[in-house]
Amino acid sequence: MDRLVLTKAFLIAAAAGAVAFPLLAARSTTQPTTTTAPAGARTTDEGWFAPRPKTQKPPLPKKPVSVFIIPIREEISDKTFRALKRKVVRVRAGGADLVVLDMDTWGGLVTAALDIARLIKVELEDIYTVCYVRTRAVSAGALIACACDEIVITSVGKFGDAAPISFGGQLGKVQREKVETVLRKEFAESAERNGYNVALAESMVSIGREVWLVRNVRTRELRYVLRKAFRGKVRIPPGVTSAPSNPKADWELLNIVVDDGELLTMHSKEAVEYAFATGIIKAELNRPHAALLKHFGVTAEPTVMTDNWSERLVEFLTSAPVVGFLFFVAIICAYVEMHTPGFGVAGAVAILCFAILFGSRYMIGMAAWWEIALFAIGLVLLAVEVFVIPGFGVAGIAGILCCVVGLLAMIVPNAPDKWPIPQTDLDWSVFSNGLLALGVAFVMAIIAAAVLAKYLPKVPLAGRLVLARGAVAPQVGSAATEDAPIRSIQPGAIGAVQSTCRPVGTVRIGNDLVDAVAEGEFISAGTKVQVVKNEGNRLVVRAMG
Repeated sequence: MDRLVLTKAFLIAAAAGAVAFPLLAARSTTQPTTTTAPAGARTTDEGWFAPRPKTQKPPLPKKPVSVFIIPIREEISDKTFRALKRKVVRVRAGGADLVVLDMDTWGGLVTAALDIARLIKVELEDIYTVCYVRTRAVSAGALIACACDEIVITSVGKFGDAAPISFGGQLGKVQREKVETVLRKEFAESAERNGYNVALAESMVSIGREVWLVRNVRTRELRYVLRKAFRGKVRIPPGVTSAPSNPKADWELLNIVVDDGELLTMHSKEAVEYAFATGIIKAELNRPHAALLKHFGVTAEPTVMTDNWSERLVEFLTSAPVVGFLFFVAIICAYVEMHTPGFGVAGAVAILCFAILFGSRYMIGMAAWWEIALFAIGLVLLAVEVFVIPGFGVAGIAGILCCVVGLLAMIVPNAPDKWPIPQTDLDWSVFSNGLLALGVAFVMAIIAAAVLAKYLPKVPLAGRLVLARGAVAPQVGSAATEDAPIRSIQPGAIGAVQSTCRPVGTVRIGNDLVDAVAEGEFISAGTKVQVVKNEGNRLVVRAMG
């Protein structure tokens, strides 16, 4: 009897299993095939975030060599933008591999921050940029930080809170939205550009941009989303009344990250958790950049672009007005030097001006050695043409070309390994300003030289600097012997200049080649001249007709 009961029970259990197994198998096919995160995704105990979108960024060498650190430790203003703009020119000229903005600011002027963000995105588009949040990157600082290719932060760093405020009074609703909509778009653009979450980025700007952390009930994918965008599409847990719950939705609310009346402000761990910062850097007082440089594999000494007196002096000397002034003075002094015998103060001043013009730019990497060498070769060729070779020919033309090319190459902020050709809008701006300054200075120098030639000899004391018409250069050399050909040449004799009189040269009169001095002005080779005076060892001549 017991055996019969057991047999029936076994048959019943087998039949039930045969029916239930297909049902269980069918039920299992409705479950997700995988709950693991894809490669590269950030994971938590609650689920996984999709990998950060791939963005096009400049290449960063494993061991960057040319590294520039730009401290920003002040209230963001137009002055900050102008200073950063000048430094970007130097960075590009230095062929930078990596640019680090060493940030510690409470914020500042919105328009200046927008200009700086645009400067980073456009003028440094081909150079890897990092914002190092030393202590604070708040308000305008957060806007600038998001424009960089990467953000790293110290353990005491704070980041966010970028809502606009007005110290002159409360902003009206329309005025506030007018400003905030621009800032939200800028933050969103930077977020999409660098792979940050757009919802979190916008919540730094505007109160009311409530951000949720939601999870897909089937795949366990996590997302930060705006409440407004997911309203009615989320399963809301009990106790949360800010939005209606949808029990059939694919997403469930895990956490309210930024509440309706808050602005997103992050400490270091939150900045990493929300995928804005890529790492936390140890801050050191004695070696402020050691850990930072180690983090990026930098072994070479970086260039820290601090605003000390020497930096300000070099920036002053390389500004367009000063460049134009130095060029003007150099040309005028060179002109005066050529019209006076020997070598004097005017020549020394001209050399000093050119030395400052090129030297100040060479010190900050904006002038290469070959540009200076080319300009120097041009000056030598011009000197040979003026003082050695009669007439004006190949040496003079080549000298002018060398000087022009050297000057134009000098005012282009190119990297040492690149040709001096403007690449970006900033390059063209620097080049056009420099070219305008040099052009104006050259025209003014020509006008000034003409005025000096006409009026300076008549001015007391100043007239001693140049040879006036009718005056001659001081005598040089010994007196001619009694039988020298020059003794027989009388005033009124006609001849031709063989080597240009500047004012001293040689003149052929008949079959005799003799020394001569031009009366008051240079006389080029081949010009017919008349003897005005015979001084025994040389003649004073005047150009005819």
